[in-house]
Amino acid sequence: MKSTDFIQQYIFPGGLLPSPGAFREAAAKAGLRVVGELDFGVDYAETLRRWRETFLSEEQRVRRLGFDTRFMRIWEFYLAYCEAAFATGNTSVMQFTLQRD
Repeated sequence: MKSTDFIQQYIFPGGLLPSPGAFREAAAKAGLRVVGELDFGVDYAETLRRWRETFLSEEQRVRRLGFDTRFMRIWEFYLAYCEAAFATGNTSVMQFTLQRD
């Protein structure tokens, strides 16, 4: 059985981030051609930093909704982990513009 990483285990069960190459290949098999690409991973790191900052500043509100310390720690770790991965270029996010062949 294939193991899962932290994000697949706790944040997005069943989630998968395809590589840009795998995405392009799947698009081609579906009769689509990539006509534009935008990589904005470094900018997304800033988005994650802001989400983490806002999340932590709203701790009491989150707890009033019934979420506990474990939940808070998991999400703080997830947001910080991803922020670092995007900031260093270890992970990225892209927008593809597709056109039918």
